[in-house]
Amino acid sequence: MNRRHLHNLCALLGDDLDVEQARDEYLASLDADDGLAVLLISRDEVIAAATARPPVSRCERCGARLSRKRHRCSRCGLRQT
Repeated sequence: MNRRHLHNLCALLGDDLDVEQARDEYLASLDADDGLAVLLISRDEVIAAATARPPVSRCERCGARLSRKRHRCSRCGLRQT
């Protein structure tokens, strides 16, 4: 449940990364129990999640990094699903 709240908080963050404003907007739509769970998420955790890089996909056979657009590994030729 904490992960869902963290994702929703990150979606509300603007370019200025104002966590308190995003938290206030999100808290307005929650009940008391979920609101308490959101208040327990630290500011640093929200910033880290918002600025984190997405995971890099890798080939299942050889472990090479894959391009987001390609459907075939350039190293071993395995077609990715």
